[in-house]
Amino acid sequence: MFLFIPVLVIVGISFVDGINNITCISTPGQKNTSTILTNLRREMRNAGIGIYVVFSDDEHGSEYTQPYDKRRDWITGFRGSSGIAIISLRTAALWTDSRYFSQAEEELDCANWLLMRHGNENVPSPFIWLVTEAQQTAWSLGTTTVFTSSAWWSLANTALQAIGKQLQPVDDLVGRIWPSNERPKASQKPIVKHDIKYAGQSVTQKLLRTTTELQRFDATVTIISALDEIAWQFNLRGADIPYNPFFKSYAIIYTNYIIHQPKLFVNLAQINRTMYPVGVRVFNYSTFWSHLNETVNNSTIEKILVSAQASQAILNLIPYDKLILPLFNSPIERIKAQKNSIERKGMRDCQIRDAVARMKHIGWIEQQLNNNIPINETQSVDRLLYYQKQQVRFKFPSFHAISASGDRAALVHYSSQPATARPITKNQIYLLDAGSQYLDCTTDITRTHHFGIPKDLEKRAYTRVLQGVLAIADAVFPTGTYGRSLDYLGRMYLYRDGMTFGHGIGHGIGHFLSVHEGPHRIGSEYNEYEEPLTDGVFISDEPGFYKPGDFGIRIENDVEVVLAHKSIYDKRQFLRFDTITFVPYERSLIDVTLLTNTQLDAINKYHAKVAQILEPLLKDDEAALNALRSRTKKIHSQSVTTTTELSNKAFISISSPSLITFVFIFYYA
Repeated sequence: MFLFIPVLVIVGISFVDGINNITCISTPGQKNTSTILTNLRREMRNAGIGIYVVFSDDEHGSEYTQPYDKRRDWITGFRGSSGIAIISLRTAALWTDSRYFSQAEEELDCANWLLMRHGNENVPSPFIWLVTEAQQTAWSLGTTTVFTSSAWWSLANTALQAIGKQLQPVDDLVGRIWPSNERPKASQKPIVKHDIKYAGQSVTQKLLRTTTELQRFDATVTIISALDEIAWQFNLRGADIPYNPFFKSYAIIYTNYIIHQPKLFVNLAQINRTMYPVGVRVFNYSTFWSHLNETVNNSTIEKILVSAQASQAILNLIPYDKLILPLFNSPIERIKAQKNSIERKGMRDCQIRDAVARMKHIGWIEQQLNNNIPINETQSVDRLLYYQKQQVRFKFPSFHAISASGDRAALVHYSSQPATARPITKNQIYLLDAGSQYLDCTTDITRTHHFGIPKDLEKRAYTRVLQGVLAIADAVFPTGTYGRSLDYLGRMYLYRDGMTFGHGIGHGIGHFLSVHEGPHRIGSEYNEYEEPLTDGVFISDEPGFYKPGDFGIRIENDVEVVLAHKSIYDKRQFLRFDTITFVPYERSLIDVTLLTNTQLDAINKYHAKVAQILEPLLKDDEAALNALRSRTKKIHSQSVTTTTELSNKAFISISSPSLITFVFIFYYA
C-alpha cells in the first residue's frame, strides 16, 4: 500500500494542476453555490480544517434520504442519489457514477464545482484526490462522523497514512449554514405497526432469532442503526424516507433480552404508545447517544457487535477492547433477508397484483399509440401509479421509476422530468423499470418494449439479454455459493456479440422494506460483505445492454432462492431460483434464430403460466387482455424471423469499435 499510494498521488497532482477531463459546462439553469461555498469554507476554517467531505447519506447510511437530510444536494445543486462532495479551501469536486453523469452535467454548479465522472479514464478516486489535496495544505481534513460509514473512514485514513495525515471528526458544518427558512422540515409522519399477518413473526420471535446470532459471536449487545433492520426487528413501519417504509431510529439489543429489554429510539411525537412493541423500552431519538455512552462503558458489557455499515460516530464511542473485530454484517441483515413462510407467500402473491397493474399499463400505452394520442415518459409513470393504486395492499412506489424512451434507455438510471419528458413512440425502444411497496412485499420489475417494428440490432441485443435472464433463472448450485459465482451466466450470451454491461445482475429485495437489500447479490466484483445465497432469499435477475445515443435494453425478474435436490453422492443440498414475476417478455423483440430449443421452450412455458394466471384477472380490460395475449401466444421456431439472416455466431454490426461504448456503473445493492 505504501508503495502504491505515492504513485497515485503523483497522478492525482497532475489533475489538480491540469484540471483535465473533470469539468462540466456552466449553464444558466444550474444552481449558483458561490455563497454556500463561501459560508462553508468559513465554517471549515473555524473548525480548523481545510478539506471537508460531504456524503449523500443520513445518520443511518440510507440509500434514499428525506429532503431534510439532503445536505450534499443543497451545497452542489446535484440531486442524484449517489455522490460524494469534497470541498477544500481552493477547490470543490463531486464524484458520481455513470448512472448520473447526464443528470450531474445538467444540475451541478459547474462554475464552482468539478465533476468527477467516477470510473472514467484519468479521473482520480475520492481517496486519491483527498491525499493530493491534503499535500497542498497545512490544514487538517475532516468529516462529520455521524454521516460517515466506518468502512469509508477506515479506507480514507489508510490512504492518508502514507502522507502522515488522518481525518478529524467535526460537527455538521452544512447544517450550520443551511438557513432554516430554506431547509425542509424533518419528517413527522406517524410510525405504525406492521401486522403480524404480513410480518409472519412477532417481535419476541424475531428477538430470539437475533440474539441466537449474537450468541454465536459471544456478543453481549449489538447496536443497530440501519433503518430497514429496525423496522423489521420491531414490526414497525413509517414514512420518513422516500420510497421506503422507514422511520429515523436507533436500537440497542442485549443478548439477554428478557432481563435487559431492548431499547428503541424514535421521535416520540411520531408514535402512539399503543404502537410500542411488547417487551421493548422506547426512548426519544435524541437520547440515543447518552444511552450508547452509558451502555459501552457498563462493566457488565463485555463484547459489542457493530455492523461495518454503522457510522464512525458510533464506533468512536466503543472501547477498542469491547469491539468485536473484524467488523461484518449485522445479524439482523442476514436474518431478515431469509424470509419466513408468511413473508415468502406475500412476496409471491403480490407479484400477481403488480403484474396486473403492469399489463393494464401496457394495454393503455398501446391503446393511446393506436389512437394517435401522444404520451410521454412522465405521463406513462403517472398512469402506472394509477393502476398500482388499484391493487390491494399497495402503499407507494419502491423507487423513482425509470421511464426511458429511445436513446434515453441507454442511461442506466435515467430520471425523467415533466419539463423534458420525451414522447413514447412506435418506432423506438421504451424501457420501464418500476417497483411497488405493498404491505406484504416489495417489487422491482423491468421490461423493455417496442410498439412497432424494431431494428435488427435491437432484437439481437434484447434476445441476448433475455438469454442471460433465462440462464440465471435455470441455474442450480450448491449451498455456500456466492452470487458472484453466477454472474457470468447472465453475460455469456452477450459476450458472444462483444456486448456487456457495467451494473450487477442481481440485488436482494426486502419484504415491505428496501428494494435493495443486502447481504446477497449477483455481481462480478468481490465484496467482502457479500454472503452466500440461501433458500428464502429474494433477488433480482436483470442483465442489460446499453448502446449510448441509440437504445438500451434491460429485463428484470424477481426470483426466490429455493431448495433443489440433495446430492446422491455426498448429501450436499443444492439450490435453484424460482421466477416469481409474471409480466411477459416483448415478443416483437425476440430473435428466435438465436434461441436454443430449451430456451424457446422455457419462454413458451413461462408465457403459458403468465397467461393462465393473469387472463382471469384482466377479463374486464380489453386493452390489457390484448396486450397479454399478443405477447404470450406460443412462439414457434419458424414464426419469428429477422429481416436479415443472422446466425448464432458473434455479430458485428459496426465497422469501428468507437461507435459502441459500454456504460459502466457502480451498482449499490
